[in-house]
Amino acid sequence: MLVYVTGQDVGLRAAVVDATGAPPAGDLVVTLTVTDPAGATSTPAATAAGGGVYTAVVPAVTIPGVWLYRWQATGTGVNWADEGQFQVRPPGVEQLVDLASVKAHLNIPTSDTRQDDELIGFVLAAADLARDVVGPVLPEVHTEWHDGGRTTIALDWQPVASVASVTEYIAASTYLLTEQPLGTGGMDAYGYTTDLERGTITRRAVGGAILFAPGSRNVKVVYTAGRAGVVPYSVRLGTLELIRHLWQLTQQPGRRQFGGGALDGDSGGPVPAGFAVPNRVMELWKPYRRPPGVA
Repeated sequence: MLVYVTGQDVGLRAAVVDATGAPPAGDLVVTLTVTDPAGATSTPAATAAGGGVYTAVVPAVTIPGVWLYRWQATGTGVNWADEGQFQVRPPGVEQLVDLASVKAHLNIPTSDTRQDDELIGFVLAAADLARDVVGPVLPEVHTEWHDGGRTTIALDWQPVASVASVTEYIAASTYLLTEQPLGTGGMDAYGYTTDLERGTITRRAVGGAILFAPGSRNVKVVYTAGRAGVVPYSVRLGTLELIRHLWQLTQQPGRRQFGGGALDGDSGGPVPAGFAVPNRVMELWKPYRRPPGVA
């Protein structure tokens, strides 16, 4: 497996050789040192499997990120070492499409599991690219600092599901603003209104629009972005097409696209390697693209 999930056992394997490249004939002392993303080390037991091959299990990995490992083998005429790494992804990572749908889109039989681990990497990469263009699908909390001196600020990540708090800072003073929808009672000089569809917040005083307090990064906003887990159909299809595009570029060099057509929409030949996200995918995502100029 190429990418593991938290809580999963990770099996490691090493093929020890001597200076001639052959499996060692004598007894060996083999150790495995594993370093987690936080810098802590452990030494899982190494088990001989025969022919110079040793295996070990890193139990129930809990920390997302890149884990490093180092094999060391010593014996008569043998001083051998090897290093590597594996990646653990955090729980609840946004994928947009499932592995079964990807295999159906690529016309790979469900019974063929030889490339499943690699395909998952493509699914995760495509989800990252889609999130950058159309925003998050799963709800996620963001904390942002914006410049004051304007009536309206635009949040970086859209769509916006809800705003938890808006705080103004003026010198040493802190003002927690309250959401005050227009036409409602209880308005005062420390309010704001939100436009969730456009992802904007407008400063209000007794209903009227006023400037946020002038300053640099003196307005703090905590909000939730995302579509409550609902993946629009055109976003889903665009993600599948992006995976198809990337899969062909890396797995089938020199061959035409699945189905015979180019994905960038510019020619009838294969897609140039420079197109990470072809035009056809961007067109499918267009109805849900984030406004220009945001993060």
